[in-house]
Amino acid sequence: MKYLPNAIANISSKLVTRSAALMILLSAIGLGVNVKPSEAAETLNFQFNIFEVSVSVDDLETFSKTGELRGALDMASRYISAADMANFRRILTERADISVVLLSRFLYTSQGERALDILGTFIKTGPNLSGNRAIRAAAVLATVDKQNGLSLLNFLRKFPTSDIYFDIQAGLQTVSELSDLLQNTQQVVQMVNSEATKQAKASPAQSPNQLPDLRNAGNSKWDRYSLKAPSLNKSYEIPFYLFIPQSSNSTTKAKLPAIIIYPGLISSREPLLYLAEHLASYGFAVVLTVSPTSSAEQLDKLIIGVTSEIAPPESFIARPNDITAVLNFLEASPNVNNPNIANINWKNVGMIGHSFGGYAALALVSDAQIQFSDLEEVCQGKYKWNASLLLQCVALGLPKQEYKLGDKRIAAAIAVNPVTSHVLGKAALSKITVPIAIVGSSGDTFAPVASEQIVPFTWLTNPSRYLLLFNGSGHTAVTAITSGDRLSPEVSNALAGANPIASQGYLKLLSVAFFKNHLAQEPSYADYLTTEYFVNISSPSAQASLLRSLSMEQVDAAISK
Repeated sequence: MKYLPNAIANISSKLVTRSAALMILLSAIGLGVNVKPSEAAETLNFQFNIFEVSVSVDDLETFSKTGELRGALDMASRYISAADMANFRRILTERADISVVLLSRFLYTSQGERALDILGTFIKTGPNLSGNRAIRAAAVLATVDKQNGLSLLNFLRKFPTSDIYFDIQAGLQTVSELSDLLQNTQQVVQMVNSEATKQAKASPAQSPNQLPDLRNAGNSKWDRYSLKAPSLNKSYEIPFYLFIPQSSNSTTKAKLPAIIIYPGLISSREPLLYLAEHLASYGFAVVLTVSPTSSAEQLDKLIIGVTSEIAPPESFIARPNDITAVLNFLEASPNVNNPNIANINWKNVGMIGHSFGGYAALALVSDAQIQFSDLEEVCQGKYKWNASLLLQCVALGLPKQEYKLGDKRIAAAIAVNPVTSHVLGKAALSKITVPIAIVGSSGDTFAPVASEQIVPFTWLTNPSRYLLLFNGSGHTAVTAITSGDRLSPEVSNALAGANPIASQGYLKLLSVAFFKNHLAQEPSYADYLTTEYFVNISSPSAQASLLRSLSMEQVDAAISK
């Protein structure tokens, strides 16, 4: 599996979004019935201001099976539409399939604990008692139940107390916050798309048909090697693939440009193998690596109980430092039986990082410090449904001191769906001087595109900057589904969003053009890096918008509409 937190965020987002009917139902119950709940096993006690009413879980089960409305459910149905009631009936038994071991381990990590605390503000075991621990127990027990699985109804059945208290006001506030986030995201995304369209019309570009399609493979052959580099403190080894272009008939002795590809949290190298091979086909030397402290290897340790964190605080330092360690190893000329390895320029390297790897790419090129004061302020709140803060706030576990994060050998970088809004923030991104591209997905539920990519793009000050927006795509759209995925293809497809193949194609195109232009110093590839080009090659079902500049005033104006 590529991203467990993203899966959790996606499931949570869907449950809240699809539960609009549930919230309306609960409001109708709380406002329309003024009775105290009788003593009964397996009841839901809905609280709204001074009103309180109970609904039997048996009545909910009967409704899910037959559609029959009893008691408070019958009264509530008078206040909401038949379509919403039908939607509520459906989501009662809709299953979220996930490994019980994976779920259980995650809910005991710091990220899981924080998520439970948020849910516990409106799902309670008593009038003023957080239900965080009971929520965890119910979720795990429902997941263990192979027959019924993790559904809303089975979650209620497995709740470890006889009564569940649901704070309707707190629940509605949560839905309102999520609704605001979704609305703001849609408005900002629409503004970016409109701005791209407007700029494209004002500056007619060369027809895409006149340029070779960089989404197609190049002509270079390459050899792949599997190597390991020691970490900076020599405490573990960092595995990586090295792709070296084969010798051509050319007599030129120009140094081969090199690119590092860095996957995200608890991922492996395989989902981005397609991108490494594509870049190698265009004559780049490519390194595809992972950081053992926050890769799929770390997830395996979590599953068997060897570790208690998906990403320990130290991974915020290890992530960039492991890239430095790999470059140190490669500069020392590893024992690889290929004469071209001596012709690779390891002092002028490009980098592509996805998600947590995107954080590392930005840390390496900014050489800034972790913003502890910013994190301390934002991590006290409820995160406003920015699930990436479940990861970013882990950095507060680090000793508050200066760290060496940068590496001047990284001369250009592409950060795809990065998580950076507070852990690095404006203080770091405004210092970047090398060519930089930030890529976001409009349907990203883990690293929301507005707060994690579009707003951070406005902080960039160097002229060689790019923002590329994939419309309809999710957090994992640029990562290929592989046989090693721990999630089912259906769930993986849901996390990727619409048209992941198109998103992967756009990333291949951007990567080749960006590094040919800014790393290999071939200025003809700048023709691809224009707003007009991406508007012209985009299809309505897989729109990609590229901007070279954007202001915070434009973002604020879009949200205030």
